[in-house]
Amino acid sequence: MKKFPVVVLVLLLAAQAAFSQSKALDPLWTVSSKSYPAAGKFGVPKSWAPGQYVVVGQLSNGKRDSVTTTLVVAKVGNGWVIENSSVDKAGKESVMQMLLGNYDTAMKTGDASQIELVWIKTLEKDGSVTKTEGQSLIVMKTLMKSSYEKMIVNLSEYVDGGSVQVPAGTFAGTTVVTAKTKILGKTIETESWFHPSVPVNGMVKSRTKDDKSVSELISFGFDGKPRIP
Repeated sequence: MKKFPVVVLVLLLAAQAAFSQSKALDPLWTVSSKSYPAAGKFGVPKSWAPGQYVVVGQLSNGKRDSVTTTLVVAKVGNGWVIENSSVDKAGKESVMQMLLGNYDTAMKTGDASQIELVWIKTLEKDGSVTKTEGQSLIVMKTLMKSSYEKMIVNLSEYVDGGSVQVPAGTFAGTTVVTAKTKILGKTIETESWFHPSVPVNGMVKSRTKDDKSVSELISFGFDGKPRIP
């Protein structure tokens, strides 16, 4: 029986794993030929309503990294329940809901710092749901702050972004925004394109200036159903 050198076997296994990971997101990365005409200047996203959702694909260094569905679940007082369902390149899925308090006030003032993370629910592998709130949320609030604050989009200046093509289709008359964000002492410059037809936050595409990280809209709709009751 012929024996493979250990290094060759390791390389074969690594190649197989990489191939498997590259295929995990393919069924979710659908492509549409739809076209969305210019619909006026983008200022703020559509008013939220239960059922609105967007599916966004993330690429890292040009390779598919994950697919995330963000769904508006329900309004609670002056806040909203949002659900994020993500699948990574290995096919691992995670589902989480969070209650964002004071969201409506933050939208009106354009001040994302007013948003309060009230609780988080996580769907476990056995189907059970874990809820985290109170003092247990302190660390999570710090880690997730930049993520949920991105849902507040108020544009004071209109810059024509032209037509943008993504898996969800072709969007004419977009608005492009350039921003600088400091993360762990490093300044990251991004470009983002928005369109009035898209719910949740209106984003069609976003990329870092070095193109190492890209997010693109795969699909969106208004009849989504939550995974967590």
